[in-house]
Amino acid sequence: MFVRGTSEEIWKPVKFAFEFTNDCRFEVSNLGRVRSFNKVADGRILNGSITEGYRVIRLKLYKPRDPDTQLSFDQLKEEISKLYKKRREKINNNDYSESIERVTKRLEMKKASLSKKLKKDLKSRTINHHFLIHRLVATYFLPKPKAGHTIVGHLDFDKMNNKLTNLKWMTTEENVIHQSKNPSVIAEKKWRKYTQKPRTKGAKLTSTQVIHIKKQLKRERPMKQIAKQFDISEMQVWRIKSGENWSRVTIPE
Repeated sequence: MFVRGTSEEIWKPVKFAFEFTNDCRFEVSNLGRVRSFNKVADGRILNGSITEGYRVIRLKLYKPRDPDTQLSFDQLKEEISKLYKKRREKINNNDYSESIERVTKRLEMKKASLSKKLKKDLKSRTINHHFLIHRLVATYFLPKPKAGHTIVGHLDFDKMNNKLTNLKWMTTEENVIHQSKNPSVIAEKKWRKYTQKPRTKGAKLTSTQVIHIKKQLKRERPMKQIAKQFDISEMQVWRIKSGENWSRVTIPE
């Protein structure tokens, strides 16, 4: 059991709400690190990327193939195997009753068909999954006080410091108060006083726009594209997806 305030690094396995076929697993630590395990990497630390100052881990995972599709692929591979065998036998036996070129052409057509189907299948099974490291740490190491505490704040305002001791679950109101003390926010407010340029990016969304965003998220459209379309940040899209913001707006049945 981790005691808040200690420096010992403790790792916990990351669990997913869906099944995937990738031969890998992930762990998160109370010191804000994430590592992966697979055939070529045994505990490699993942640095991820930076989105609006937050460290994000992006994964490309694949859903299992359904039985009917798998059967179709197995049959096509069997046909290709038989054509390879037939061509090899004809060459070895100098049998030209059926043109070797004709067999080769059929073989290449089957291989092209398999390649095309594999690409389409892989695309349909792709899951572009990502998580914010600070939320991952809080989820696994920091009990949420109440359901209303949906935001994970950085106590020292440093978004790169994802250690457990620097994180706290907050309500929206608590986060607003906390951010009002953020030196960067204070500096930005001072800067705005001396500029006449209106800031339109990130303007408040309407309920209709949020419904459209949620529909696109349901279709697994990349959040970067959604953010660009609605002129908002990826973080805003992520918060809509996670339910931090606009949770009361749902997609009509």
